[in-house]
This record gives sequence, structure tokens and C-alpha cells, in this order.
Amino acid sequence: MRLLAIWIAVFTMAAFTLACNPQADTEDETPLPATTGLTPDDQAAEVTPVEVPVEEGTEQSADEDETAGRDISNLPTKIEVGNQLPTFSFATIDEKQHSIEEFVGKPLILNFWGISCPPCRKELPELVKFYKKYKRQGLEIITLNLDSSLHDQRKFLEHQEMPWVVGYDQAQLFRKWNYRFIPTSILVNPSGTVIDEHIGMMDKAVLEEKKGDLFGES
Repeated sequence: MRLLAIWIAVFTMAAFTLACNPQADTEDETPLPATTGLTPDDQAAEVTPVEVPVEEGTEQSADEDETAGRDISNLPTKIEVGNQLPTFSFATIDEKQHSIEEFVGKPLILNFWGISCPPCRKELPELVKFYKKYKRQGLEIITLNLDSSLHDQRKFLEHQEMPWVVGYDQAQLFRKWNYRFIPTSILVNPSGTVIDEHIGMMDKAVLEEKKGDLFGES
């Protein structure tokens, strides 16, 4: 009986010790870092852009002399509302190189986004509706991914419609232009002038509000 009482006392002390000093989380239970963009709400997610590796066989050269009639010799290198959009080249996920000059001259939305960013994913259906509504009026959208490999981007497209030019930020423009949060959208009117930098998700109301300036109607 006395031995049983001793064992009960030992068990009670051990249980108390474990309760006060829980075991550390295992590696699998470590919370995801904030830089993944996995925020619990619709606020723009802070990211650390990663360079997507170019797969073997990717064509690196681009015909940068092909322009939409702009004098690209004195264009700025940074984004600033009221100024012309800088000229740059980018790669699409089919591993082709393009110059932004192919698209200047039309209403243009340049959107930085990430697969692991919830507000980015939530924004995509709104962009799809807006694009389908106005693409016959010349609207162009270019999305540049920041956080995923080409393989993951292609897999994502199997279940998410993105009927515009889908690329990735090979040139690390997001970093060069000192952006920190995604989604980030740059809106450019047909004259090539940046009319807005929008940080965060754009819904139908926001897109329609910006439509006039985007299309050069005001």
C-alpha cells in the first residue's frame, strides 16, 4: 500500500512537470514564416521576392527594338504616377521573352502576385471578369509571379483561369522598383503613362472606378 502511494506521488509530480514545461514544437509544426504571404485576411502580403530559375533551353534574347512608337531612349527606370512606364523585358511561363513595348498603347494592368498569397488568389476572379468585359476594347493584363517555380505556376493554371499574358518576374522588377507587398498593380493608360500604383487586392468596385483613367476616358 505504501509502495502504491509512492508510485502515485511520482506520477503526479511527473505530470505536473510536463504541464509546466511542454515539449518544443517539432520541425513539422514550425509556423510558416511571414514572407510566404499566408496572411489571415485580405491585406496585401509582404514578400521577399525570389528569382525563378530559367529552365534549360530558355531563349534569353529579346527584340528590344520592337516598340509601340515610344522614344525609349529617355524613359525612367522607376515607377512614378504621372510618368511614362519604364521599358523592360519579361518572360512568360511558356519560356518566351517579350518586351513591354509590345503592349504599350493599350490600357494595361501590370500585376505582381504570388500563388501563396491569399489576397492575390482572391483577386484573380475579379481580374478575369474585368478582363473579359473589356478585352474587346483593348485591355491588356500581364501578371508576373514572384514566389513559385515554373512547374508550380503551370500546375496552378490547371485550376485557375488566367486568360491574359502570364509571366514571372525574371528581371526582379518588383525588387528594383522597391515594392514590398503583393498584390501590387500598376495601371497604365494607352499613352504609356502610369495612372496608378495600387497596393493590395482590387475588387470589382475598385477596378470600375479606375476604368476611366485606365482607358484614357477622363
